[in-house]
Amino acid sequence: MEQRMMYDRMIVPLDGSQLAEQVLPYVHVVSEGLKCPITLVRVFDVPAMIEGVSGATIDRVASELRADADRYLERVKGTFVDVGTNVSAVGKQGDAASVIIEESEKGASTIVMISSHGRSGVTRWAMGSVAEKVLQATNNPLLIIRDQVAEESSFIEGNRNLRDWNALLTIKNIIVTLDGSSISEQVIPHAMAFAKSLAVPLTPVRVSNSPNDDSDNTEYLNNVVKRFRDENLQCDGGEVLHGNAATAIIEVTERIPNPLVAMTTRGRSGIQRWVMGSVTDRVVRHSGSPALVIRGT
Repeated sequence: MEQRMMYDRMIVPLDGSQLAEQVLPYVHVVSEGLKCPITLVRVFDVPAMIEGVSGATIDRVASELRADADRYLERVKGTFVDVGTNVSAVGKQGDAASVIIEESEKGASTIVMISSHGRSGVTRWAMGSVAEKVLQATNNPLLIIRDQVAEESSFIEGNRNLRDWNALLTIKNIIVTLDGSSISEQVIPHAMAFAKSLAVPLTPVRVSNSPNDDSDNTEYLNNVVKRFRDENLQCDGGEVLHGNAATAIIEVTERIPNPLVAMTTRGRSGIQRWVMGSVTDRVVRHSGSPALVIRGT
């Protein structure tokens, strides 16, 4: 029996905005399934020097911002009290993306769950930009959640229990994107862990460069399907896609209800058949679906 990928820590970056908070119901459900402790991270930035402003004033501002961050994190922690999840909090001064990357790289088994603004809406961090920087730099698994509800729908200010928001967690299928390479297959153990955690089926897909003969692709996907079923995971079958890889994957996310897309992005060196990094960037940027991204090695 194959051992599923497990995580020993989950980092959740927050910027204090209500859009960023939309990751929290996912954090609740995924952490329960993966049995994974949570670290909430709130980053605040203070310029080292401002013309006409004394160093003492800057220090006072930094102290106030840290206190605000700590109070906010305590409120967020309070939403997890009734679910019995192990939650810690870290408030740090610095560049948001740099702090998140630094925290994530403290452990290889750490997963980062982050909210990114969609086609409209801006958080205080310009969270989309921060998520993009983290995606490009971190070696850790990254789960990116796109905003789905209105800015005024706050988890924290409304003092709502996270269980009340579980209706927002509508992941019903995990699309596992593959190109036939061993690097792309590194996402498979992660996808399997999430499928078990969320109790949802898996759909493996492979984009074909050949418009005529799909026999090799079909055989490849049948082997992946067998791998899932051997782990007692639900999988109704795979699907061969054609055309531009990113476009084809995005079209599948629009056709399959409420999916999570699981994919590998290329590492700092090496080239995959898809140039997977660019495919991942396009899918994350243009698909409205949550994306689980693994950096290939």
